[in-house]
Amino acid sequence: MITVQALLGRPQLHIQSLWCPNPLAKLRWVATSEQINPATFLEGNELLLTTSAGNPEGEGGWLEYTQRLLVGGITTLGFGLGFSHDTVPPLLVQAARKTGLNLIEVAADQSFVALSQEVARMIEVEATSGKYKLTALQQRLIQASAQPRSVYMITGELARGIGALVMVRDTAGRTITQTIAPTVTVDLEDLAADSWERFSANMAQLSFETEEGYCLFTAINALGQETAWLQACWTTFPQPWQQQALSQAGLLIASALANSRFVSSYHGRLLQRAFELLLSGELGAAQILTEMAFPLSRALSGRYVPVVVTGEEGDLRVLTARVERAVTKSMPPPLWRFHAENLEMAIPVAALPLTLSNFSRKEFSALRAGVGQEYPISRFSSGLSGARQALRHTGNSQQVARWEEISRSGLMQVIGRETAAAFSQQFLRPLRGETDLLELLEQYVATKGNRQQMANTLGLHRNTVAKRLEKLQSKLGINLAEAGAQASAWVALQGREP
Repeated sequence: MITVQALLGRPQLHIQSLWCPNPLAKLRWVATSEQINPATFLEGNELLLTTSAGNPEGEGGWLEYTQRLLVGGITTLGFGLGFSHDTVPPLLVQAARKTGLNLIEVAADQSFVALSQEVARMIEVEATSGKYKLTALQQRLIQASAQPRSVYMITGELARGIGALVMVRDTAGRTITQTIAPTVTVDLEDLAADSWERFSANMAQLSFETEEGYCLFTAINALGQETAWLQACWTTFPQPWQQQALSQAGLLIASALANSRFVSSYHGRLLQRAFELLLSGELGAAQILTEMAFPLSRALSGRYVPVVVTGEEGDLRVLTARVERAVTKSMPPPLWRFHAENLEMAIPVAALPLTLSNFSRKEFSALRAGVGQEYPISRFSSGLSGARQALRHTGNSQQVARWEEISRSGLMQVIGRETAAAFSQQFLRPLRGETDLLELLEQYVATKGNRQQMANTLGLHRNTVAKRLEKLQSKLGINLAEAGAQASAWVALQGREP
């Protein structure tokens, strides 16, 4: 299809724009009609030529005429002079301005046949040019599919070839990769996000057009199932060859994803087994499997930090891919496994800052991580329990917790404020309304059971203290002479809400 703007730029045609709010509107063919409602016989996007428009009556008649054209997909009307009218009817111009219809004046000496022939030539030239562009782009896409990181390479080549923002999204809408052509000088991110939101609500509609541009979606079916979506956004309506290129790139990406998923599955199984061997102390066997997974990296050596992460499985797998890409030839490799719905990772100390920096990214805002203490790789398993405990201290206000910091803060930090508060309520429930007994318990803990000090502080006789202690222990069902009971009392008192 050609644009109205391109047609108006042909100097040999005796036509001029009277009102053209949409110069980039596409024209797929030319139609001629003198009917009052020609849109019912057209398919849309034709250049409609007329000399009378059926002579509508009055302002309302002309307004209804233009509205019917737009509803039928006709964006541009060419009005020929010299047969019914010497000038374009002012009421038609007025109606076009109100409705947004492109209006072109066709001079009396410009035949409709010659105009139609010129449009046909322009469409043919564009189609021929598009075929050459498509063939050349196909070759580059095939070459890209044979490169490492083929999905990324195909996406980049496609974006440059069709002059668009190109994105590969998973079925949840998360971006797998994206590239924008250098020729695109406007920000299409909002258009892409808005069209995805509309598309996800109605996946039967594969194209979306707004004032900002145009977006198309193509399904990527890898391994016989719908696994991702290819999205392309332009500032103008795409040409047919560009749409064909999008479909062909989708097939190549589907093949690349299927291959990468097979490799990723094998790679993941190697790392899972290596991690389990590491925990069981079989460092040599773990090293063999690690070398198979990371043939170019250093051997397992040095100090490692355990990191345990919880969240959606899709986000966790994206995180592992990012962590692995950050590994350099100078670093020992990371290991990881999925265990009890969490991701457990062994991260070399040098890679820990880069690993934790991922949690500041918006796409990982829902993940929570516990970080254990670093150990030599041969003793890595010693730190894993600390990382698991640290994970329990994460929440909305703390995305990452470190066991080293928690353990330095004392027993209450290790137990956790919420756990201590719940225990306190249960332990002290029998003392509700018994302020004297609660005060006695506080003094017992503070004086470590010294009855004389309790008597002096409370202003009681030692015998009175002894009788109240019996009542206190009976209420709580404990023997405060036992170390465990004393510890429970201390935790309960510390866990009380302020």
